[in-house]
Formats: sequence, structure tokens, C-alpha cells
Amino acid sequence: MKISEVTQPKVTRTAGNKVTVDHGDGTETTIDTRKNPNAISRDDQGKLKVSTTPANSRMGNSSNKSSAPRPGERIEIDDED
Repeated sequence: MKISEVTQPKVTRTAGNKVTVDHGDGTETTIDTRKNPNAISRDDQGKLKVSTTPANSRMGNSSNKSSAPRPGERIEIDDED
């Protein structure tokens, strides 16, 4: 069983261009959306997803970032399996 199956990451705070994600196991990650605008995206159902792989050549792809993340919202984290 992976740790991601046990814990549910949530957005705890949004301040300007920084989004803080609480992983549920006592760790937090702060994502700067100014430096990496494609790090957080929304899928078709409106769920948030964090991409951990760098997106260097995504020219022409539309971003699903229709609205800013809100505190308490659940978030998925892509694994590099």
C-alpha cells in the first residue's frame, strides 16, 4: 500500500501566486504558480491535479486552470511510476 492511498492531500492556503498543499502526513509543499504555471491543473470533472513532471515543451496546449484553488479542496498528485 502506498502512502498516497492512506492520506488525502488538501490545499491549505493560497496567497498570491503561492499554493500550500498539506499531504496529510505532517508534510507540506508550497507551489509557486508564477514560476511553474502548469504545476496545478483541473481535469474535466473540476478536480485539481498536481503534475510532478516538468513540462518544458507544452506550447499550444490549453491550460485547465479556470479558477484558483481554494483552501480545503482535495488534490491529486501524479506519481512518476
